[in-house]
Amino acid sequence: MTEVLRYSLLGPVRAWRGGGELDLGSPQQRAVLAVLLMREGRPASADALVDAVWGDDPPRTAVLTLRTYVFRLRKVLGDETIRTTGGGYALLLAADALDVAVFARAVAAARDGRDPAAFAAAEALWHGDALADVPGAWADRQRVRLQSERQAAVRERIALDLDQGRAETAVAELTGEVGAHPLDEGLRGLLMTALARSGRAALAVTHYQQIRALLADELGLDPGPELQRTYRGLLDGTSATPVPAVTPPAPVVPAQLPAGIRDFVGRVEVLDRLATVLTQAGGAAPVVGLVGLGGVGTSTLAIRLAHDVRACFPDGQLYADLRGAGPAEVLGRFLRAFGVGCAEIPDDLTERAALWRSVVSGRRILLLLDHAPDARQLTLLLPVTGGAAAIVTGSRRMPDLAVDEWISLPPFTPAESLALLGHVAGAERVRAEAAAAQQVAGMCSHVAIGVRLIAERLRARPQWTIAEGADRLREELRQPVVVHDDCRRAYRPIERRLAEVRAAEPLAAEAFVLAARADGPEAVLADVAGPLGLGELEAERLMEYLADVHLLEPAGFRRYRYLDIVRRLAHREAPALSA
Repeated sequence: MTEVLRYSLLGPVRAWRGGGELDLGSPQQRAVLAVLLMREGRPASADALVDAVWGDDPPRTAVLTLRTYVFRLRKVLGDETIRTTGGGYALLLAADALDVAVFARAVAAARDGRDPAAFAAAEALWHGDALADVPGAWADRQRVRLQSERQAAVRERIALDLDQGRAETAVAELTGEVGAHPLDEGLRGLLMTALARSGRAALAVTHYQQIRALLADELGLDPGPELQRTYRGLLDGTSATPVPAVTPPAPVVPAQLPAGIRDFVGRVEVLDRLATVLTQAGGAAPVVGLVGLGGVGTSTLAIRLAHDVRACFPDGQLYADLRGAGPAEVLGRFLRAFGVGCAEIPDDLTERAALWRSVVSGRRILLLLDHAPDARQLTLLLPVTGGAAAIVTGSRRMPDLAVDEWISLPPFTPAESLALLGHVAGAERVRAEAAAAQQVAGMCSHVAIGVRLIAERLRARPQWTIAEGADRLREELRQPVVVHDDCRRAYRPIERRLAEVRAAEPLAAEAFVLAARADGPEAVLADVAGPLGLGELEAERLMEYLADVHLLEPAGFRRYRYLDIVRRLAHREAPALSA
């Protein structure tokens, strides 16, 4: 029986087989292994690996050197351990083989059971600074994230110790923790509580004055609402009765992310790139934006990204679909999620937004704001302090919104389309009819919703060959109207986008239909300027608007093209325009 490989990242990077530790080579080679381990079996792109090893200044031979590192790691770990994927690598990982994953599960179990001993057992997995022997900015970011998770677990364990009457023991440990992390308001609040419960309320008040002065001098901030409440409780206790040793309510930690899809495929480089932005240490709260054609998968990708980085935001993850909810309603939901009572939530929108900023100040939270209509709503919802982050999806970029990175999500690559077809309809079936599968995906313009729907139809019809499915789809697409419910579902997000255009810019909706009549593969300004009686500048404005909302794709200067699936919709809209 093959001995299981085990790995540690909670300290120097190490690997064992049986009782023997393996030689993992140079720090750069260890960085490659660390990235693969952090992906926990999911592929890591070559670009992500190069960035982890060399940062912003890779040598010209970086990809070649990377292959050498992977070759050497295979020699140490076993040839079958690291597999090559499209454009990258993935590491096969046995269950419970990585201490980072074991730590995360142990902490989750300790939280569920409110068990200080279980927290202590999770902390015992650490043996130094995480990735201690890996250099570079990528490793620094991981250290910050993992240390934050470790610190959160320490705080929760000590809070449970306090609840169970072990205040004196907690004072001794918290004094050292506060010395190491003097600006950590959570630790300072716990120390103040522990001091008060052990009869030293005056010293607890002194600690509040110390952190208030530190925050003002170093960050220009006041203590957060939670620490201020702890302080007010101390004052009440010192003026009348001791601070009561009752168990406080557990802090509210919202976890509102929708479930991700299990057969998610592709988009590896985009996920890595945006995860790096969201988890960067220091500075203001990072925001990333995803835009694209309706049905291309922006919301699906945003949800997957949020789940990938959620461990970096232990104070809560919140979600809102902004298509049917205004900022006042969303702010109310968010505030209630953090335990603010309805009576405490102001009716005035400006005051409500100000309260929201106060409540989340200093908290490490993640917001996923889906289908954002405009920047005005977002500015009321987005957090502004470091440690928080947000993911935004919408139909178009918003230049007046401070976003760290916008991604215009394209349709799938042919390889990604085949991967999704294989996941849903059956990998062996797709491999046996690869050419027909590619035809099916191409007829869907590689738009994610279309590929998924035809894949689901093929799964529901195992007696069909994929070629027969392609013939059936081809015949349906020739019809002047949509004849199958799957096609209606595929067109629905694009139709919704066109309806938004028609409401905001009616002339652009007419240009969308007219330009689709062009004989060649591309549309030019003359295709809409003449029929609409417009000058070139106004025609260009309309076409650029359509490109901004992804109903058209820029093909060059003043030239545009349609995805086939979008052109077919435009042709079907033509009779309505004539009427």
